[in-house]
Amino acid sequence: MASGLQQEHHSSDKSSQCIGAQPLVKAFAAVLVRAVSIELSKSSKSSNLDFDQTIIIEVNNVRLDLNLLVVIEAIMLERNVTRAAASLSMSQPAVSNALRRARKLTRDQLFLKVADGVQPTSRMLAIWPELHRSLAVIRASIAPEHFDPRSDPTSFRIAVTDSLAVDAVCGIALKLRALSPYARLAFSFHTNASSLEGIERGTLDCAVGMFPSLPRDIHVQGLRTDHYVCVMRPGHPLAEEMSMDQFIAAAHVLVTPSGMDLGVVDGWLSLHGRTRTIAVVVNHFSDALRIVAASDLLTCVPSAFFHGSGGEPHGQRELIARDLPFDSEKLVYKLIWHERLHMHPAHQWFRSLVAGVCGNKPEDNKHAPPD
Repeated sequence: MASGLQQEHHSSDKSSQCIGAQPLVKAFAAVLVRAVSIELSKSSKSSNLDFDQTIIIEVNNVRLDLNLLVVIEAIMLERNVTRAAASLSMSQPAVSNALRRARKLTRDQLFLKVADGVQPTSRMLAIWPELHRSLAVIRASIAPEHFDPRSDPTSFRIAVTDSLAVDAVCGIALKLRALSPYARLAFSFHTNASSLEGIERGTLDCAVGMFPSLPRDIHVQGLRTDHYVCVMRPGHPLAEEMSMDQFIAAAHVLVTPSGMDLGVVDGWLSLHGRTRTIAVVVNHFSDALRIVAASDLLTCVPSAFFHGSGGEPHGQRELIARDLPFDSEKLVYKLIWHERLHMHPAHQWFRSLVAGVCGNKPEDNKHAPPD
């Protein structure tokens, strides 16, 4: 592993974080944390806002009920009033009533009905970054300074790229269960685009993937490197020797979670002015291996995925892997998360656990005892 992989960096320009926010939200952000801290210090309530208690603050001579902001946040994340109500343990009429009050306060519809729920108005999109960030700061500021994984019931939401998921999902789940028995873990399907959207919307806490480019407000930590190999069945005509021309002439199985007809290998081939024939497109590397095991098709997969746990190919022990017949780049797996969770003690601990699992070789995770 390269020495710089475990170093985390943040590409955000702090001066850009308030650009586009409405005046009310800018003022709100400046006083919100202080006001809520004062209100919450009067009671023994912990990290969640209490919907049985109304918390009012004054912003630019406007009386603002903080519970409305939490409702707006939930609707924005879920894009559905019913799901937002469920996530807040509220009734749908109560959420609808809060939305009506928020619309009156902002003099904007905030959300418009669509076939599968609601979509935000342009005003809502403008105030959302500052609103979401401010609520995250509140939660972080009133969260316990010390996180005890042995007793804390925190929920964690993560997406892991398919080429690591076959080992990492089990490794993360078992290690979390051993170290934090009351925690809850939810995995989501990963594509670069969907995981980035989930991180930015707040429906994911972190994600593991390759992410060729990232927004400025995303933190990133390198985990490990790998490289692609070309896989074929035993006795394949190209099993002994394979030139660039032969690779191009063969028919291939492409693995892409997004379903697009081009992958990383195709991008590398384009640098050589070449294209290959894609016969089948699948979403999972394991499916590609099963297909090539029973045909003359080729597929390209990360080397670590092919060898799998204990050095055996996943489900197909007799398959053959060959180096690509052209220059290619290393694959870099990355762990990403949003600025709003950067300093949260529980999530810092969880990211360390994820990095420990995903940064190791699969056989290390298989045999290593819990910390």
